Amino acid sequence: MPLEYASILLGALAILLGFAPIVPLQLIGVAAGIAGIVVSRRARKADYRKDMPATVGFICSIAGVVVSAVTPLFALIIAVAQAAMG
Repeated sequence: MPLEYASILLGALAILLGFAPIVPLQLIGVAAGIAGIVVSRRARKADYRKDMPATVGFICSIAGVVVSAVTPLFALIIAVAQAAMG
């Protein structure tokens, strides 16, 4: 599989794992998103003509990292708030 399409796949996987109800899966989503960012940068450096798919993979991977990282953070904030309220 070419690198630019692998980065899109890793970004999409990170987004999907961000919505998983299990925190370890969300952390795997963060790792997949970071890997997608690295792969998209390598694809862009390897061949400048593949700039558009590499950019799509880069943006998708960033979105996956954000979703996968923010979801457990919000769950922790909600758990602390519920514990504080009673």
